[in-house]
Amino acid sequence: MTNAASSNPLSAADSVTLTEILRQAELHLQAQLSAAIAADQRAYTFAGLNVATSVLLMGGSYSLATQQHDPNLFIGAVAFFVAVGLFVAAWVAVMSARSVDFEFAGSQPGVWSQDLADRKPLQVSLAEQCQNYDDAIAANRATMANNSWMFNAAVNVALGSVGLGAISYLYWVGHVVAAQV
Repeated sequence: MTNAASSNPLSAADSVTLTEILRQAELHLQAQLSAAIAADQRAYTFAGLNVATSVLLMGGSYSLATQQHDPNLFIGAVAFFVAVGLFVAAWVAVMSARSVDFEFAGSQPGVWSQDLADRKPLQVSLAEQCQNYDDAIAANRATMANNSWMFNAAVNVALGSVGLGAISYLYWVGHVVAAQV
C-alpha cells in the first residue's frame, strides 16, 4: 500500500464492505442532488411570487400617490416599501438558487487509468473513491447550508416587509379613525 492509502482509514475495510460504503455514499449524493433541485425550485417559485406581488404593489402605490381626488401618499409609500422589500426577497431567493459547483456520484473512467497503471489493488482504489465521496458529500452539505441560509434570509425579508407594511397600515387606520372622532 502507498502512503496515501495507509492514511485513509477506510483502506482497512475489505472490498465487500467498501463496495457497500460506496453504494451508500452514492445514495447519499443522489439524495443531496434531489434535495438541492427541490430547494432551487422552491426558491424560484418563491421569487416569482414575490416579483409578481411587487409589481402589483408598485402599480398600486403609484395609483394611490397620484390619484386626482384625495391622494394617499402614506399608504402609497407603505405599498412602495413593501414592494421593494418583496423584490429584494426575490433577488436573494434567486441568489440562493444560482448555479454552483455541486458534486455528483460516479467517476470518469479515465480517472482510474493511473490506478491501473500503478497496479493499485482494487481495495485501495475503492477506499480512495470512498474518501472522494466523503469529500463530495461534505462540499455539497456546505453549499446547501449556504443556499439554505440565503433562502431563509429571503423569507425573513419578505415577512418583515409585509409585517411592517401591515403595522403601518394599522397605524394609518387608527390615525384616520382617531381623526374622524
